[in-house]
Amino acid sequence: MEAIQALLNINLPYIFISVFVILVGLKSIVSLFEWVIEKLGLESKAMRKRHAEHNLLIKTSQELSKLQERHDESVRQSIRHDEMIKADISSLTDAVNGIANTLSNMQAKENETKLKEIKGSLIRYYNKYRDIGKWSKLEKDAFWDLFDDYEKRGGNGYIHSIVEPVMRELTEIE
Repeated sequence: MEAIQALLNINLPYIFISVFVILVGLKSIVSLFEWVIEKLGLESKAMRKRHAEHNLLIKTSQELSKLQERHDESVRQSIRHDEMIKADISSLTDAVNGIANTLSNMQAKENETKLKEIKGSLIRYYNKYRDIGKWSKLEKDAFWDLFDDYEKRGGNGYIHSIVEPVMRELTEIE
């Protein structure tokens, strides 16, 4: 019971303060010891470890800077390549558009030439059968096929007003 009584009488704040003062004192002594060793040019194991960590941090920082520079250069090259590709696509698009326009013009000229040929054939039919006043089924079908092609190609004009009415009046023979 006396042991419990003695334990209850212990001044706990005093013990905590004493332990704290002892720890602070030990820390001060260790710091003073390290300072003296450093001034003498000696290195302790802990100092070598801190120095190695410091050097590692510096090296890592330098490597990160180099990596950032490489990344920035890669981004610049990527942007430059994208611009070159965009320019190439633009010139290719212009070339394709030029080819498309050329083809369209060629088609229009071919259509115009074909239209003139068909018109000439329709006029030959007209001149041949107008005075005769009759034609065979074969000749009639050939004429109207040409006439349909003429209309599909955009033909318009005196073929409709002069030739068509006369040709519709012709008599079909067997």
